[in-house]
Amino acid sequence: MSASGLKMEIGKRVHDFRTEHHYTQAQFAEMMDVSVNFLSEIENGKKGMSQETICRLCSYFDISADYLLFGTASKHASAQNLVEIATSLNLQDLDLVIDYLMSLKKIKELDI
Repeated sequence: MSASGLKMEIGKRVHDFRTEHHYTQAQFAEMMDVSVNFLSEIENGKKGMSQETICRLCSYFDISADYLLFGTASKHASAQNLVEIATSLNLQDLDLVIDYLMSLKKIKELDI
């Protein structure tokens, strides 16, 4: 899939999630700490999101990154999903995942 196609798919999932939960663009943008214009561009596949914005979105709304980025797995993250993923990884990959999760935790603590 092309980069523009991927942005379109992610944007559609963001839009669908927002409308399913009855948020206006203004409400959702404020919660994501982005402008309404930027959110509109994300939803229309014109702009991508930074890693920090993706992390904030997934964490704040309890959205699975797999769902947001790839349309797979359930919409919501869960401990069971994490256990299933962790048990399927080799130790080296598991260390990378742990490092990534620790980074996400630090970002959340900084309220970025």
